[in-house]
Amino acid sequence: MSPDPVDKPILLSLDGRGFHVLRYSAIPEEAMTRLSFELVDPNTGEGASAEAVVDRKLIEDLNSFRSQGSTGKAFLIWIDTEKGEVSWQLRKVPDFDL
Repeated sequence: MSPDPVDKPILLSLDGRGFHVLRYSAIPEEAMTRLSFELVDPNTGEGASAEAVVDRKLIEDLNSFRSQGSTGKAFLIWIDTEKGEVSWQLRKVPDFDL
């Protein structure tokens, strides 16, 4: 799926480095789900990819977020490869009236 980077941003932190998610896909496995991400570094424009085997609840929450109308929130995902941990949450996006 291709997220809408303006109305529904999906952000991923991979070992502390931040990315915007351009696309993601999910492949169900026996007890978990394999998620693949196409990423872009917002500071450099560099592309990257990442893959993680995660709890199915993450993809359920991600798909639920994508199916909602504009929410004023961003979906954040943190992947820590050293600890083998993945976490996620919704956060309100600040309203910058420029």
